[in-house]
Amino acid sequence: MIPISLLNTLKLSTQKNSCQLLPNGLINQTWICQTPLFPFPVVLQQINESVFKKPLEIVHNHRLIHETWLQQKANYSFKIAAPLPFPDNTFLFLDQSGHSWRMQEFIADTISVTKPSTLLQLQEAARSFGEFARLTQHINHQALCSTLENFHNLRFRYEQFQTAKSAGNSSRIQEAALLINHLENRISYVRQFELLINSTTQFPVRVRHHDAKIANLLFYKSTNQVAAILDLDTTMPGYFFSDLGDMIRSMASRTDENHTVLQEIEIDQTAYATIISGYQSSLEQHCTPEENAWIHWSGIWIIYMQCLRFITDFFSNDLYYRVEHPRQNWDRAWNQFYLLQALEKHLQQQYNFTPLSY
Repeated sequence: MIPISLLNTLKLSTQKNSCQLLPNGLINQTWICQTPLFPFPVVLQQINESVFKKPLEIVHNHRLIHETWLQQKANYSFKIAAPLPFPDNTFLFLDQSGHSWRMQEFIADTISVTKPSTLLQLQEAARSFGEFARLTQHINHQALCSTLENFHNLRFRYEQFQTAKSAGNSSRIQEAALLINHLENRISYVRQFELLINSTTQFPVRVRHHDAKIANLLFYKSTNQVAAILDLDTTMPGYFFSDLGDMIRSMASRTDENHTVLQEIEIDQTAYATIISGYQSSLEQHCTPEENAWIHWSGIWIIYMQCLRFITDFFSNDLYYRVEHPRQNWDRAWNQFYLLQALEKHLQQQYNFTPLSY
């Protein structure tokens, strides 16, 4: 619920149905509101402080990204929604319970999708995330806050996995012996990641979205073109592979991460190639030769990392991910391992590249 203090501040009335709750917010609670303070609808959002411990950091990052977009927007086809001030000219509102709220521009005449409906839409999504990566190269990464520390740090995620394997739910750990063996046999993936982040000239720190799935884009209703890029809370310093790896994980598979018929999990060859070509069409000339040469590691690292995270949470009695049944993180972990195997096979067959040989 929107607190009374905030309703009064924004001159909103619940009796007039001036706010509509969006049902698909997984992290933050989000409303579309019509306030007399602005001549257009606004997006009002309560920040989930159990995830984002320092709300001022995500507000700071959003403002910096939007200011950069304003300076560069003639070169880009998408919008960044403007952060909007409250009546006291601050960009963060604290209610009587100490919860943090923010407000931003609502972008009309657009739709969001959860799965690409055509290859053209998939290519446009990949191209747009590449454009976003190019935009953020105008930002000094040191000026951005790391809103989720070690979010895509593969060594950190592997160590979390090892800790949970030692101290977690013993019966669940015993049950997962086979999957543990598969993951530990791929320790070379962690070592390759460490070599990369220690080679700062060839693989510099980049600013990336870190949640590059199609649901975080708005498309114009009348075309397949991307109108805006959303959910910038995880936009922070990182490395070249994060957004491309996210897209491969979420959009190159023929199934989603909750699919439990494991034998049906495979890489869609055309979708994979479309994601690579769409992303690189925007970004290839703005990357180092080494980043371009290692492009196919992106999906490997992200899918392997996600498998580690799901099984770690399973060992920890499901503390992080919301589950609908007690076996869901177990199912998700195996799903991601089968997807990892499918990608390994795809890369070997289509690109003559075998990650496990490194």
